[in-house]
Amino acid sequence: MKSRWKHHLQLFAVCWIWGLAFVGVKVLLDEVSYITLNLLRFLLAGMVFLPFLLPRWRVRPRLSVGEWTLVFLAGVSAVYGYHLALTYGETTIPAGTAGLIANTTPIFAALFARFILGESLGPLKVSGTAAAMGGVAVITLMGGDASLGAGRVQGILLVLVAAAAWAVYTVLLKPLVDEHDPLFITAYAIFLGTLALLPLALACGDCAGEVASLSGKGWGWLVFLSLGCTVIGYLLYSEGLEGLGASQAAFYIYLIAPISLFWGWIWLGERVNAGLFIGTALILAGLVAVGMEERKATVGSDGEVAENRENRPSG
Repeated sequence: MKSRWKHHLQLFAVCWIWGLAFVGVKVLLDEVSYITLNLLRFLLAGMVFLPFLLPRWRVRPRLSVGEWTLVFLAGVSAVYGYHLALTYGETTIPAGTAGLIANTTPIFAALFARFILGESLGPLKVSGTAAAMGGVAVITLMGGDASLGAGRVQGILLVLVAAAAWAVYTVLLKPLVDEHDPLFITAYAIFLGTLALLPLALACGDCAGEVASLSGKGWGWLVFLSLGCTVIGYLLYSEGLEGLGASQAAFYIYLIAPISLFWGWIWLGERVNAGLFIGTALILAGLVAVGMEERKATVGSDGEVAENRENRPSG
């Protein structure tokens, strides 16, 4: 019983950590560009991952050329597709709004599974997708402080691209995390995605100058995003998921969207209005509907935990 409570507390803590990530991104964008932010975040995360990987280096997964290709594409999808799009989107929309929309990833995963892998799209997935996209539309038209304009629409579209990119990351890594140690696979993807980001960072802007002028508060948020969200968050989530299973863990994942809205309100003073409440309710209803159909399809399956290990939102 104590062990189960420990796993519940781990997943509950992860919700608050990952929900706060969107606030951290918003604060850092006042000091550095979205490119520099991501480069620093993943360089630090890579260094923090090393102490966890080195003691197990002898038993690291030996990947084929095809598997390394999948890892590289997943890393690019995560760093470029998810994180760059998300942080650029947050330059024009509130952190809480970004957190809500970024958590529509399971909707895109269900759509990709239907149109790319040929999996069935049952009534719950169809209604859930419609509800979640309706929630995004309500937030676009009615939510937040700013009136509807090109910048707001662009920001929301970029965060939707980020959610779709994380779904691609999930699909690409699924066969690998089913067969290999997920910690190594995740670390490989981060390392390769960061390497792919280096040319863009060198070609655009003044990364060195931005790093030199970064405040103590900025470094604190960077450490939180790198250590707290990318490393500690992953480790807590993995242990909680292994202990409770995907069905119970999914409940906590649904909490990230409203928690990110709460953090934006309490930390940044972002306005919460009726449009955001309605949009949040629709998105959560859609996620629950899609999750219910996914769980029906995987009840009794040995791959339940592995399938859901990477299909989670991340700030």
